[in-house]
Amino acid sequence: MNAATESDQEPSVLQITNCHIHTFTHKHAPDRFVRFPLNRLLRMRWLRKIALAIVRRFDRGRRGRIARFGQILEVSYQRSQEKVFERARGFYPRNTRFVVLPMDMELMGAGNVEESISEQHEELWELRGQYPDLVIPFAAADPRRPDVEEATRHLLERGFRGIKLYPPLGYHPNHKRLWPLYAYAAEHGIPVLTHCSRPTEVSYRGPLTPEMLDDPVTGKPHNLGREALLTLYTDPDTYVPILESYPRLRLCLAHFGGAGDWETYLNDQWGSASAGSEKSWLAKILDMISSKKYQGLYTDISYTMFANDEYVYLLKVLLSDERIARRVLFGSDFYVVENAELEERRRSVRVRSVLGEELFRMIAQDNPREFLGEPANP
Repeated sequence: MNAATESDQEPSVLQITNCHIHTFTHKHAPDRFVRFPLNRLLRMRWLRKIALAIVRRFDRGRRGRIARFGQILEVSYQRSQEKVFERARGFYPRNTRFVVLPMDMELMGAGNVEESISEQHEELWELRGQYPDLVIPFAAADPRRPDVEEATRHLLERGFRGIKLYPPLGYHPNHKRLWPLYAYAAEHGIPVLTHCSRPTEVSYRGPLTPEMLDDPVTGKPHNLGREALLTLYTDPDTYVPILESYPRLRLCLAHFGGAGDWETYLNDQWGSASAGSEKSWLAKILDMISSKKYQGLYTDISYTMFANDEYVYLLKVLLSDERIARRVLFGSDFYVVENAELEERRRSVRVRSVLGEELFRMIAQDNPREFLGEPANP
């Protein structure tokens, strides 16, 4: 029995919205994204198949770390975004909707891309046309592109539903070219989703430039290395000036701070900064939401809930605070989550089971509709 048939039989009394998946393929990643010499070898399909089979045999089947990374590579080499989407869809009830987030990786300093971000957007729009009730496309924006405002507004006016940012690719979220987009989004009720966990492999690899080192808020230069600078770009505190300037803006800090900061939160006495340690990003986001200063602030649980089985129990405790519960979105980070310890269907079902139907309905149906600016009961 295939995944689609299983999903058809799965009982569903609600419409889930997975607020965070990806459908980009290897054509949208730079040619040095995978370190040499693997980047060239992996382009040969027959070699990928053999390598993946060997790795699974000697790395605990599908569950070992290397095998999971191999699974990501195999998904990325699907022929189209539609093929990737169909794979994600098969893990969920058939009426599930998906916020699809493109990635503009051409400027990350890891080589050239086979298909531009414009082509990626165009293919995503075609995918939306094939699944108009299920695909919710966001537009990737990078302020280093001189036409970012015009191009992004064109996509939004055409029917894209939100803006996707990924500052670790090499830009500050307070970059002056993004401010007109924040203003436009706030005025027109367009949601913005931004990466908010510490930098990973999908990060800027080129040399630091004067523009990167100059802080757009203070006007002063930073004396930081690459990892520290990219971490600064992603820190929840970096978004405070944006939220204060645009109180109507609906902004999602994706990943709820990230798995590493959930671990810090658990180990550091509920996230309070102990002597000589930094406050976890999970604690920062909780404080920002609890303060009630930022009415449009949201977060999502993508990837983080797949990283450790224990985190879902902490999530349930956090959601006992109604203010927090009203600002958390369900998301998985497919297909990047294929590299996590727990697979897509297993984790999604477990989250739903542990939280219970009432809380799951809130984060998977009600909150996403509010974040997207939709009627509560369409």
